[in-house]
Amino acid sequence: MDVYFAGPLFNQAERDFNERVCGMLEAEGYDVFLPQRDVGDIGELEVMNDENATTQDVLQEIFEIDRNGVLEADVVTATLDGRVPSEGTVIEAAIAYEHDIPVIGLKTDRRVFARDEPYNAMVYGVLDEIVEEPEDLVATVNEYANRSSEFTE
Repeated sequence: MDVYFAGPLFNQAERDFNERVCGMLEAEGYDVFLPQRDVGDIGELEVMNDENATTQDVLQEIFEIDRNGVLEADVVTATLDGRVPSEGTVIEAAIAYEHDIPVIGLKTDRRVFARDEPYNAMVYGVLDEIVEEPEDLVATVNEYANRSSEFTE
């Protein structure tokens, strides 16, 4: 089963967390697309072969690579930590939602959107499940894998 791992990657702590949880999923046998690792070095992007490439061209290629990763996944995990979830993570989850790909949210951060409302309604609406620990994320992905294998046997 292919898993797309969406999450913030703007500092070393976030990237380390993503790698650790991704490693937990891979240890279970899943093929995981982790954008910070699998998009590759910006200098190696195809668009960089074009001497007239603009910043917008680079950004568009990164978007397309990530979008294709989402669309090729059987399930998307979305780390929702931070004062507000990462914009990219939310867009990746929305792309999955619009293509009937299950989205499992992981929120280890105890900050909330508003009193008595832990999630923005638009973010909450695209999630199939929400878990609070990386181990629970792995267990939930396992449940989805078991469900999907029941339908393919």
